[in-house]
Amino acid sequence: MSEVAIIALLFGAGALILVAELFIPSHGVLTVVSLALLTAGVYQTFRYGGEKAGTISVLTCLVILPAFAVVAVKVWPKTWVGRRIAPPNPVATTRDTSVPVEEMSRYIGQSGRSITTLRPVGICEFNGRRVPCVAEFGMLDAGVAVEGLRVISGQLAVQERKT
Repeated sequence: MSEVAIIALLFGAGALILVAELFIPSHGVLTVVSLALLTAGVYQTFRYGGEKAGTISVLTCLVILPAFAVVAVKVWPKTWVGRRIAPPNPVATTRDTSVPVEEMSRYIGQSGRSITTLRPVGICEFNGRRVPCVAEFGMLDAGVAVEGLRVISGQLAVQERKT
């Protein structure tokens, strides 16, 4: 096999494996193999083709590889094949991301009982329902009567109920 055929085979295999990375989820293994083949192609070009041919192959790789990366990240997911292989991420709604403040706020002013030790975070029970709570001051032992004060970051702030 001639030197030109070996160089063409290395560059062709590198490019083919790089394109295969779009279809086969390999966690970057195919990219590493592809870059190794392209590097070997550049080395062989310098070795057999001379300094001028080697420099052209390096510059070509420096232009084509970033362009391929941009196309793979920006354009590929929008194609019909890209959408089938990697469907778009779901859009989070406010219901998915918001804290149930309305639900927690109904326990403000109500009496409950701590189920776990609040150091300062734990679980309390209000009207038979377990609610994530945070102690307003210090720690509260399990089994202590508590009173809901306000909602902080999706948790009900409680304090020990004064009897």
